[in-house]
Amino acid sequence: MLDVVASRKQARARLPVKPPEHGELQLADGTRLVATIWRPDTAETLPVLLMRQPYGREIASTVTLAHPSWYAAHGYVVVIQDVRGAGDSEGDFEALANEAEDGAQTLEWARNLPGSNGKIGTYGFSYQGTTQFLALAGGGKPDAMAVAMASWNPVADWASEGGLFRTAMASGWAAQMARLKAHRLGDKQALRELAPGKDWTDYFTFLTARPDLSHLPSWARGDVAANPSGLLNPPPPVPLLQTAGAADLFLRGTLAADTAFRAVSPETTHLILAPWGHIGWNRSSGAARLEAGAEFSVDRAQLAFFDHYLKGLGEMPAPLRAYDAGTDDWREVPLADLRGPASRHFALSSDGLAATLLSDGRLCEPFDAEFEEGFDVIVHDPLKPAPLVGGVVGTPPGPVDTGAHDDRADVACYTTDPFACAQTLIGQAEAKLSVGIDGNVTALGATLALVTAEGASIALATTVAPVEAGRCRLTFEGLCRTLKPGEALRLAIQVAPCPQFLPYPALDLPEPGVRAATVTLCHQASEFLLPMKDLGQSDA
Repeated sequence: MLDVVASRKQARARLPVKPPEHGELQLADGTRLVATIWRPDTAETLPVLLMRQPYGREIASTVTLAHPSWYAAHGYVVVIQDVRGAGDSEGDFEALANEAEDGAQTLEWARNLPGSNGKIGTYGFSYQGTTQFLALAGGGKPDAMAVAMASWNPVADWASEGGLFRTAMASGWAAQMARLKAHRLGDKQALRELAPGKDWTDYFTFLTARPDLSHLPSWARGDVAANPSGLLNPPPPVPLLQTAGAADLFLRGTLAADTAFRAVSPETTHLILAPWGHIGWNRSSGAARLEAGAEFSVDRAQLAFFDHYLKGLGEMPAPLRAYDAGTDDWREVPLADLRGPASRHFALSSDGLAATLLSDGRLCEPFDAEFEEGFDVIVHDPLKPAPLVGGVVGTPPGPVDTGAHDDRADVACYTTDPFACAQTLIGQAEAKLSVGIDGNVTALGATLALVTAEGASIALATTVAPVEAGRCRLTFEGLCRTLKPGEALRLAIQVAPCPQFLPYPALDLPEPGVRAATVTLCHQASEFLLPMKDLGQSDA
């Protein structure tokens, strides 16, 4: 963990920063890209930090990261560029399509700016993180990359969750980008149709008919213009620091990229795993406020990372640093724990009332199951569907209270006995369900929650997955939580929200209908796998 006192001393030792400069790059095809450059007031040649983003370079990821002048004050030339078709840059914006070639050319331009010592790092969050992977795929050669909450495989971890198209999320972001494009084109009708505050279904209906304005139609077919995981197979051994959020929509992508880079160069691959959502870092996560120990500066961690790899200063960052809300502290986690297989297998058991009584549904060791051949029935009313809450895909996201959700009669809940000894839940959990469906249901959703000794339930993770041939496989990633003696875990199963999540292709929003459907959860052929370690600490 970074030493807090040293970090504060580092923060005070800042250089004065010159007024920002205007920079331009003319690409090989003649397109002009515009950037703003921040420099510290020094005659020393310095490494360059580059960020490329589509929202207007003035924003510069400041919804999560420090202003570029902060990094400049710590001894870097900082370049924030508008990508093709965004801000003041020329060309037509098409999500991800041009970032590989444009990014590679920009890297070499930025590396050779006046005042550069030839070393260059890239940084940025979300789209600005995926542009880093794509620049690498285009032949760019950064010396270090700090990627925060970004996509590694846009089809699998951005457009999708569990193999289902994220219709609502994708429509909201597509509308945001289409508004920017409509402003550039002077398309007043599109601006009226895309006015902020409308329901996402309005955006979806409009944009799926406007492929000239938006990438949404192609994404809804499962076709994304560029895929870093496919282009970088394997990636080159570039030092990489990633920030992952347990409630972030890109969680799966961050973990997948970590696996890919670590397989090539484990000693230069680093990961920060926090309980944050996509926006709202440090101590905030969704609607919940975390404990005081969760406070952490990603900016200082990135600065230490760049200082080490670009300046040869300081110690090498830890391979994996994670926050554990159960102990309210940050700790270095063995990689084998995060990557290891599930160690505990639980059976679903009930007297058939898991959707009616919280006390009926149980997660128990298979040899303890009293009703191994039993089943539970969920009745799904399309006019009053159960929402998902908490985790990555719930509303609100993050570690929120799931009590009201668990009390619904269209949610089946299965709870372990309270653990007698402290347990660490770390890695990936998986529910393998045997399912029978009578009616219009194609996918299930699930929540993994912590149940406190007082009976409150707190979401740890959420996901959705399709039902195929009577089976549904639901996975929960990025888990890191110590359970105290007396605490338990709960698996809550429901019908996946529709049309928020749809099977591919998803070019039309289906009518929910008015007829109820039934979902039968068969205990005997179902199991829940948990990555747990017994810490051997009891109340005694």
